[in-house]
Amino acid sequence: MIHYFITLFTIIVLSSHNTITHAFQEKDSILNNQDHLMVSIQKELRSPEYRKEILPHDFSHLSHLVAYGTRSHQPPAYIRSIVKLFSNLIKSSHHINAYAFSDLLETFPEQLAPYFSLVESRAYITDSALYDATFVDRFKTTVNNMLYAKFSNEYDSFRQDPNLFLQKISNNIVTIAQEEVAQEQLRQGIIRFCEIALSKLVWSPTAHEETWRITKKIGEQLAIFLEHNILDDINDLDDLHWTLLNRYCYFLELTAGDMPESFYQAIRNDLCSNADNIVLFALKEQDYIVEPKLSYMQRTLLETETAAYRHKAGL
Repeated sequence: MIHYFITLFTIIVLSSHNTITHAFQEKDSILNNQDHLMVSIQKELRSPEYRKEILPHDFSHLSHLVAYGTRSHQPPAYIRSIVKLFSNLIKSSHHINAYAFSDLLETFPEQLAPYFSLVESRAYITDSALYDATFVDRFKTTVNNMLYAKFSNEYDSFRQDPNLFLQKISNNIVTIAQEEVAQEQLRQGIIRFCEIALSKLVWSPTAHEETWRITKKIGEQLAIFLEHNILDDINDLDDLHWTLLNRYCYFLELTAGDMPESFYQAIRNDLCSNADNIVLFALKEQDYIVEPKLSYMQRTLLETETAAYRHKAGL
């Protein structure tokens, strides 16, 4: 009985996605300028209905606010506050539509990329590999390069007024450090937001194989964060992939009896013939004592298929 109501709830909340989103976007489309958009967003965010009915299916407000910050060159603190706001908003949501979250990830990395481009440090980064280095390694090298450049090109200024020269260098170092710290704070905020959203994802049992396709796509979209330096640690991506996989396996356990035999066959074939090309399983496991993701997925699939067979056989 509990299983029945959980499945029914999932179908209802997902099937209402098109109706709610259409009405929401239709109202949003009449906005004529950025001021009207901001006023409308503020009003929507205060509504309990938005948090529980609209947000789980539509992240357009988040995209609009981040895009506005990028276009108007808002500081990292602005984006950080927006991400923090929506992290807290989705805590009130009982579920997050997997398709809506994938739609957000389609543009999210590109929107956030300017905040991870290290504008202040860029002039002193001579090796592109430093963009992927840790904060400590990059900061040390960047400061060394800056000191070398300053003393090589502005030595006369140093001789004329050492105090002023060193003060300017100190200011430059502080600016670079602040940029690095702001970037790391934003990065951690984005990771928290993704963790919360991934842990609440739901799929429609009636979509069958499509649920697996969108799950693989989300895994690929999360990996793009590495390309834009939004994630700089492979362990963070590994954690996000584990959260995604655990949630999907939980979905399989809840809906085992609703899936046809063809569903299990399709995923089993995909795992056997295409596992090397699935980003979700591409990373080397960071914790060697934990069951690998692929093995965990295969075991869950076998257990849920067995449960489905027993259910249909009346056992």
